[in-house]
Amino acid sequence: MSNARPPSEMYREAAQTWVDLDAAARLLESSKSAVFSQKVLGLMAEFPAYSLAKAELKIKGSDDWQVYLDKTERARTLANRAKIEVDYRKMQAMEQQSKEAYERQEMRMVRT
Repeated sequence: MSNARPPSEMYREAAQTWVDLDAAARLLESSKSAVFSQKVLGLMAEFPAYSLAKAELKIKGSDDWQVYLDKTERARTLANRAKIEVDYRKMQAMEQQSKEAYERQEMRMVRT
């Protein structure tokens, strides 16, 4: 391998990045209902004449809510990309291990 760092260290770093990004995405995903409820309650407090359905529609149609949804989706996409990097690092290590085993087998065959 051309990289001087051990594959295990590169895998560990990629895995840690994935764990952090996945945690951030899960937090946004799990907070969605609470954030939505807080926005609805805030709007209903500001406009007491609004029905619950009207307040929900206003929130769902708002730019602010769309920004939240976009942020959540970007966080999940980043976490998914980080997971791909973890899998890639794992495959690289397995390929290197396989190559080294093949080279050892070749050396045994040359000596006999």
